[in-house]
Amino acid sequence: MPSRSRASSLAHAIDTKSPTVSDTTQHLYDDQDLLRKLRTISIECRKVHTAPVEEEPKTDVARYSKYEGYLSSLNDRTTEYQVVIEQAQVIDQQLSLAIAKFGRVSTQTEAFASSTGQLFKSCTDLETLHASLNEYMGFFDALDPIVRVLHHSTSASTVKRDSFRSRLAKIDASLEFLEQHKDFKDAETYRIKFKQCLLRCCNMMASYLTSSLKTLYSEVAKSLEGVTQLGTQDALLYNKFKSRAADFYSVSEELSNRCLSTGSGRYHDDVKTILQNCYGEYFQIRSKLLQPLIRSQLNELNTSDSGSSLVKYIQDNLLFYSQLCQNEYDLITQFFPHAEGKEDFNKWLFRLCEPLHDRVRERVLRENEVMVLCDSVTLLSKFYQFEEDSKEYQDQFSNVQLDKVFEPLLQDVQYRLIFRAQMYVETNIVNFKPTKDAFIINHRKPSFTIVENSNDIVGSFLKSISDFEGEVEEMRSCYPPVLRAVALLSRIYQMVNSSIFDNLAHHIVHDCIESLRSAFQLVQQSEDTLESRLAYLKNLLMLRKQVQAFEIQYVCNEKYVDFSGLTEFLKSLASGGIRAASSTSVFDLTVEGGPLVVRDMVDARSELTLELRNAVKGLTTAVVKNVLGDCIDSHDDLLAKNVQLRANIEAILPRVHERMCHFVKDVEIRFHLIDAIQESLVRSYAAFYDTVAEEAADGKVSMDDFSELVYVDVLVDLINNLASSLENDNA
Repeated sequence: MPSRSRASSLAHAIDTKSPTVSDTTQHLYDDQDLLRKLRTISIECRKVHTAPVEEEPKTDVARYSKYEGYLSSLNDRTTEYQVVIEQAQVIDQQLSLAIAKFGRVSTQTEAFASSTGQLFKSCTDLETLHASLNEYMGFFDALDPIVRVLHHSTSASTVKRDSFRSRLAKIDASLEFLEQHKDFKDAETYRIKFKQCLLRCCNMMASYLTSSLKTLYSEVAKSLEGVTQLGTQDALLYNKFKSRAADFYSVSEELSNRCLSTGSGRYHDDVKTILQNCYGEYFQIRSKLLQPLIRSQLNELNTSDSGSSLVKYIQDNLLFYSQLCQNEYDLITQFFPHAEGKEDFNKWLFRLCEPLHDRVRERVLRENEVMVLCDSVTLLSKFYQFEEDSKEYQDQFSNVQLDKVFEPLLQDVQYRLIFRAQMYVETNIVNFKPTKDAFIINHRKPSFTIVENSNDIVGSFLKSISDFEGEVEEMRSCYPPVLRAVALLSRIYQMVNSSIFDNLAHHIVHDCIESLRSAFQLVQQSEDTLESRLAYLKNLLMLRKQVQAFEIQYVCNEKYVDFSGLTEFLKSLASGGIRAASSTSVFDLTVEGGPLVVRDMVDARSELTLELRNAVKGLTTAVVKNVLGDCIDSHDDLLAKNVQLRANIEAILPRVHERMCHFVKDVEIRFHLIDAIQESLVRSYAAFYDTVAEEAADGKVSMDDFSELVYVDVLVDLINNLASSLENDNA
């Protein structure tokens, strides 16, 4: 029974793990183990069959027949499996041999591929080179036919043919190819030859353009002889040219394209020189044709505008030349591509307008009226409203730069305006002879107002502020040099360069202060009154107020030559001082006594502020002196003098305030002036009070008299109440 169960389990194992031909090599090894086990089982089974079998009862024979049949079947299958296993072993051996051979073949194949890869790449490169050889050689072979044709070309009309354009294209392609393949043999030699061909073609095109322009000029010049009508002249000067522009443009475009598209810029300068020669020939011919028209126009304007103002003369010329420049631009764009010759075109326009510059300069140098010069600057300023890098500027002057063409006109007018402004200052401010009536405005003679109204600059300035009646009257009451200076600065403001205006304004402020000071000193010599000091202060305040509106940089750098040392040297030389100082050489004395260049920085704002402070101080001192009188000069009769001081304060301060209201309209300034007078008055009285107190303590002054003096605080309250009531009454 044990053997039966073992055989049964073995049979089950064999049945569930039957090998197939498609198993892997590892499975074959497992079958070998199984085969060994089967052999062992077979040997044991044979031993069982050969061993003596005990007789069993016949009744058991039928019981083991099924087992014996199964065992017989198992043996048959074991035999079959043995055959299969042997076959699998053979196949496994064959597969192992095939794998080994395949490995050797793969190694050999890789070695072959590695050794032949470089050969394949070289072969591919050679095939590509062979395929492109004809194309490459075409760039070199094109040279000889082009050279032969260019050598035998004599007709200028050759450049208009399609074959010429085809040769140009071949030259461009060959030059581009040689630039990209500098490693080719003789590439540099061929490049130089193709460059010569390119320049030869460009010269041929330039020769055709020049010849066409000369022919056209001869026709137009001959047609213009004896023509006086403006319409006919325009038709010949422009319509005749436009009719020939198409043929000309096709050739000039080819030449311009060569100037713009040549690679690396190696040939750009040579081609551009040829193109500029064509532009120069065109400009020269147009100048010859236009000069008679320009001279005729200028002579006509000189005749018709001989009695008119400079402004109208400039305006008429601006209209003519603006239209002329625009017509020339419209014409040249039909002859040349505009991109390359834009700068040259605007330079030519500038030269074309030089007769205008000369004629206008002559008229400007004869103009003496500042108002006319200012109006001329305003007329020309429309070309200079925008910065050169702004979009508005590019939109306005992208093609014709009229601002550059008319810039000399503006400069001439501005220079003349600056000169005449300086002369105006010299005549009407520096050389003004002040009088008492001219300085004390409120007593001015009626004839003075008439004189000021006849001054164009002052009249224009007063008219510009006529909407403010109070300000007009206040300006009319100013000292004449102040009024004229403010009117001049107002008129030329933003008419000249800001630095020049600042420098001019600085000198005007300085000259006004000097003139005011001279007039004030003149009045003081005859009578030193409150009105004169208030008038002086008023003019300084008005000058400061008006000048502040111009945003002037007051600091001014001045440079001048000081000859004072030279004067001393000459005096020393005349008196024999050199012999006395024999130890010093003549050269040293000459160096020390020579003229010196002095650089000085003057601040007109500081000068004006200092003058205002001095004027306020002088006014304050004069009022305080008038109020105090002799009330604090001595210590006698203190009570009576104290009463007199109070009466003076109550009588004089209202009168001073009334005069201030008449001269100084600004309430805040009046308040500060009254406050300064009060402070000075209280300071003087406090010093007097302290002195009397010390003498009373020493017994020099009676204590009863001292006790009658007004306390300082009481005096302060009195003045404060009086000042407040004055301002309230005035309000």
